[in-house]
Amino acid sequence: MIIKKFLHSCILIESNDKRLLIDPGEFSFVEGKLKPEDIPKPDVLLLTHEHADHYFPEAIRKIVKPNTKVVTHERIAELLSKEHIPSVTLSAGYSLTLETFTIEALDLPHGALPIPEPKNSGYLINKAILHPGDSLAIPETRGLEILFLPIAAPWLTLRETIEAGLRLKPKTIIPIHDAFMKDFMLERLYAMAEKKFSAAGIAFKQLALGEELLLTG
Repeated sequence: MIIKKFLHSCILIESNDKRLLIDPGEFSFVEGKLKPEDIPKPDVLLLTHEHADHYFPEAIRKIVKPNTKVVTHERIAELLSKEHIPSVTLSAGYSLTLETFTIEALDLPHGALPIPEPKNSGYLINKAILHPGDSLAIPETRGLEILFLPIAAPWLTLRETIEAGLRLKPKTIIPIHDAFMKDFMLERLYAMAEKKFSAAGIAFKQLALGEELLLTG
């Protein structure tokens, strides 16, 4: 299995020649470092919530292929229908298997904002890989191999991020939700987080644009 990060919260998981993509939002493309066409077309697309940095219909149209299964919750399904993009609704607590991926939806409240928060779904993939969208309200999950962990946002502090990672104790943390930060500040955030997680025996893996992480076993 191979994991790649395409900026911000956009993650690609490849397994047995099948691809699952999560949240190709506007922040992945706004600086021109990446175009939607640069992302390999997925067999499965997961969308966590409707904020533009996670849900970007203009990019979705270019990324999906005719047989891509778009999986999300009912709110985004409504938005997708207006864009004439078919989707499959997966409610919290339910799971389905598509290609080589078993996907369980989790109802994870979006971090607190000074405006109404949207519905946010997290996704547990193959019972071992968790993408929480914009949430740290993640229930205890045993056997986590990979946790994609938001590291910077208006709705969180670095301390809260670190506390969530230490509480969940995955084998590896990959930071996400970071495209709007300047490089010099990201380096400082990453360094502080890595120090805390390493001391707890948790690997902290920063993935550059398109960099691969190979999972074995």
